[in-house]
Amino acid sequence: MKWIGGLLLGVVLFVVMLVPLLIQGAQSLNDSPNPLTGSLDAASIPQEYRDYVIAAGNVCADVPAAAIAAQIEHESGWNPRAVSPVGAQGIAQFMPGTWATYGRDVDKNGKASPFDPADAIDAQARFMCALTRFVQPFVAASGRPAIELAWAAYNAGPARITQYAGIPPFTETQNYVAKLRESMAAFLADSVPVSGSWAPPLAKQHMIPTSPFGPRGSPCAGCSSNHQGQDFGAPSGATIYAACDGIVDFAGQMSGYGNITFVNCGNGIRTGYAHQSAIRVQVGQKVEAGDGIGAVGSTGVGTGAHLHFEVRTGAPAGGGGLSGTPTDPRPFMAKRGVTW
Repeated sequence: MKWIGGLLLGVVLFVVMLVPLLIQGAQSLNDSPNPLTGSLDAASIPQEYRDYVIAAGNVCADVPAAAIAAQIEHESGWNPRAVSPVGAQGIAQFMPGTWATYGRDVDKNGKASPFDPADAIDAQARFMCALTRFVQPFVAASGRPAIELAWAAYNAGPARITQYAGIPPFTETQNYVAKLRESMAAFLADSVPVSGSWAPPLAKQHMIPTSPFGPRGSPCAGCSSNHQGQDFGAPSGATIYAACDGIVDFAGQMSGYGNITFVNCGNGIRTGYAHQSAIRVQVGQKVEAGDGIGAVGSTGVGTGAHLHFEVRTGAPAGGGGLSGTPTDPRPFMAKRGVTW
């Protein structure tokens, strides 16, 4: 909680404005949009903390379990004994003063401790839910989800949210929010429908088509004016899925494409997935349609986080590189039961 060492004014305003919200209890604010949707990928949570995180995600609708996991990952790396240079303690990095308000003995072992994961993760959920209630008046005006404003309040102090009526223009705070948003995506397990041996490369909520296949005005310096794939406006960190059954024949970096993976689907067909923030397969690995193979990012040349999806046909056996002829993915996938 880096804001603890900030202005005394921020602390005073926080206490004055938060007390009425504590009295309201933990009711959810269902009209506040979350930055990402989808179910928790429980397997991505360390097993010893999994039940605590799942329970914490049920405290209020604005703070889902994936948001809890993302913040723990960033703050302590799941270390229950962590102590920061400024004195924040435990897996959820509570300062003693804040712990005095939110700490309770959840596992009934006789002591409420920030070093007890059961106690700390429960307290984190209730604290973040209180912050989402605090920032609620600024959701509509700022256009940002309550959870993002709450992350900003956690980092910079609630008074700064009031001052700027949204996320303050501090590089550290803006980077903090962006990092947690990306990390949250990694803890979501979105399922994709499989049609035979084919599937969409992204979960339904991320299949937002932007730049299509074919000639176009170059959208940025270095961007192609003859687009060889289909772009989707998915958020950084969202899971990328194999669109076909096949074997990975390329996984690495390419000029312009950044981090890219190609899956050889057989019969001279290859599917490509560019600009990834993380590649999660390796060359020679067998995959099935719908398997998670990477994460959306903004590596290479582009205008921001998105998935560039390619289909190539007529590739030689073994594929590799950019072998095969680029084909418009939309009609190709539609014939195989995948539409957008």
